[in-house]
Amino acid sequence: MSFSSSRRLASALFALCLSSSAVESRGVPQSLAQRQTATGFQLAAQGTLSGFGLTSACESVLYQTINCDVYVRNLGEKVYHGTPGDKAFTDTVCSATCSTALSTARRRIAGSCASTPELFQGYPVLSLIDSVTSGWNETCLKDTDGAYCNAKIEAFDDVEDLADMPKDQLCSFCYGEKLRLMQRSPYSAYDSLHAERLLYINENCGGATTPTDPQPPVISPNGTVPDSCVTGVKYTVQNGDTCNSIAKAKSISAASLYYINPSLLDCDAPQNGLELCLPLTCETTYEVKEKDDCVAIGVDQATTWQNIIKWNGGLNDRCSNVWSSKTSPPYWGNVICVSAPGGLPDGGPGSGNGTDTGNGGIGGPGGSGDGYADTRVDPPTTGTVAQGTTDLCGQYVQAQEGATCSTIIAGNAVTINLFLKANPSLRNAESCSQYLRVGLWYCLHPVRDFDQTL
Repeated sequence: MSFSSSRRLASALFALCLSSSAVESRGVPQSLAQRQTATGFQLAAQGTLSGFGLTSACESVLYQTINCDVYVRNLGEKVYHGTPGDKAFTDTVCSATCSTALSTARRRIAGSCASTPELFQGYPVLSLIDSVTSGWNETCLKDTDGAYCNAKIEAFDDVEDLADMPKDQLCSFCYGEKLRLMQRSPYSAYDSLHAERLLYINENCGGATTPTDPQPPVISPNGTVPDSCVTGVKYTVQNGDTCNSIAKAKSISAASLYYINPSLLDCDAPQNGLELCLPLTCETTYEVKEKDDCVAIGVDQATTWQNIIKWNGGLNDRCSNVWSSKTSPPYWGNVICVSAPGGLPDGGPGSGNGTDTGNGGIGGPGGSGDGYADTRVDPPTTGTVAQGTTDLCGQYVQAQEGATCSTIIAGNAVTINLFLKANPSLRNAESCSQYLRVGLWYCLHPVRDFDQTL
């Protein structure tokens, strides 16, 4: 497909994937003190698919509530799915009720969307549910003795090479079947590395030889889709702006900025007065230099090259286009996010000359503008504070049913990195929402120097 088309696609995908979060954050009290009574999750928030040309029956069924733990909605992500938590929580995620709900949802979608089977060209409607089911199957796979395979695999010996792996582990049902399950799904994170592992099992464990090649993608968009601005924050290009200067001033990725704005044709001299949708902010940006590669950038920034791709729209799956050159279009600039996007940008004027690094409009109570509280408050007495959450906190927030880390921080002017640092039980940006527990209190705005030891 054309690059312009792919950029338009990204805009819609951002809207689709984050729509539930964006809608939930509106109309929910900022304190998040009242728990919502709704159970389950939706594939898309009410009204977000109105511009895609679906029949009313098809659109309606995509808004249905699926009776599974809210954790399950994250299983559609194309990542390796391991153990979601302890056995009790895994049992909740992998309940028979959820299995039935996923099957029922798929059957209803297939029937209701028969006349409009694509969300847009190359994007099957069924992929919305099939991707979640794929991740659920990978998460809930059980051994012949009824134990969860992920728990067993995660207890295996750490080895540098498959040749050093004990044969009872290498040739176990769980290890082989997990890889085969991933190989059979076009929605899994199965790649050449997993293929090498499965091939090694085929060659060394006996039994029937199984396919090892990854499945061709089900989603292969080719066309345009309705424009959408998921953050709701727009910026009007000023004289002297470039994609780099805007990205630095707003703490955003220039790659994502270019990718989600199909009308942005020249990043070196964008049209004065052009209105742009701003992507989510990130705490740390990096200006790519010629000869840089994603692996080196990832190592230098204490992350992975896969995250660099994930956090910056428009980078290909090999990250070979991370260096953007004016002599080899498309040119989107050179500023990328090297931490997870998660905040709403300030829609005010950019720097124009690119010298102000900015902070993306991130602020906290007291006007300090950095997400910190000025004074400490006592922990709430109406519930339980999450394990490990700092008590040097100026404002707490209670997780509601359906809340995600994105909805919490987007509406409360705090970066994802600061939120994670104050609440270590949430682990990292990728899995943050998965570890949120309904009813627990989290620190929203820690006091300055809360993490400093005396």
